[in-house]
Amino acid sequence: MPTPLNISGSRAAAILGLSQYQTPLQVWLQIMGREFCEKNNYEYPVFEGNAATRFGSAFETAIINYTERKFNLPITDREKVFEDDYITCHIDARMADDILIENKTTYSGSYFSEWGEPGTDRIPQIYQIQVQHNLMLTKFSKCILPVLIFPVRQQEMIDNGIIPEEIDTEKWVEVLAEMGFLKFYEIYPHEELQGLLRQHYADFWNNHVLTGTPPEPKNYTDVKMICREPVGTIVCTPEIENLISEYKQIGSEISSTGTLAKRREQLKTQILNYSRTAGFVEDDESRDKWIIRSADGKKLASYGKNEKGVYVFR
Repeated sequence: MPTPLNISGSRAAAILGLSQYQTPLQVWLQIMGREFCEKNNYEYPVFEGNAATRFGSAFETAIINYTERKFNLPITDREKVFEDDYITCHIDARMADDILIENKTTYSGSYFSEWGEPGTDRIPQIYQIQVQHNLMLTKFSKCILPVLIFPVRQQEMIDNGIIPEEIDTEKWVEVLAEMGFLKFYEIYPHEELQGLLRQHYADFWNNHVLTGTPPEPKNYTDVKMICREPVGTIVCTPEIENLISEYKQIGSEISSTGTLAKRREQLKTQILNYSRTAGFVEDDESRDKWIIRSADGKKLASYGKNEKGVYVFR
């Protein structure tokens, strides 16, 4: 098995199952690495960035420079890495001797719905976890978190011809700060939360990374990433037969969103995750897909590529 990577602050919320962007399984695939995924016929996750990450990266230095001027304290250790066995963190910067600087950018709609009063620690949960992770490893006394707020979505700015890599970010930060669109938060170490983080990390590392065992899939995307070539006929349990029946019953009654749509997605995930670990036999009908049958041989569902080469469950 290749040497795995590490548990970083940016992966912390996902490992706890609290990230809206990644699941524990997707982070596990990243940590295990491309070679491991190719060997086991798993899909290796590749994130190529988006408008939000482009603006965040482009404005990072300008925000730090403004923060240094505002507090009149030296900022050092840009991009420094701290390590504690398999746990690491990559900080934006250190101010004075022991103050962590962690930059964020967002847009107004997200800020006013997700952030609390400036000067407090009322920041979104995923950032709170990341900050506590970084404070745990650095052992700094507190974190000052500047958040730069764009009036509109970052993608909308790009669509209107504003390219983050080409603009004067220092001037933008000055102007946005004067308009009240640069806020500062203070977060202090929370020992109980940090202890819980270490417990979750140890469980994830020992039970999944070191053993090469994937975490439980959380959605249909997860299942597709670790079930790349489904083949065989599966005789399912009565419980799975009931789930398939429910899945098909609500299929014609829903739109692509809403409560029933989410339930149908959950059912599909449960059924396919069961099929992934169930024993199967290969026959003429299931040479290139999964066939799920009841105990009496009735065909209940299938999962495989359609005529366009897309995996579908039906």
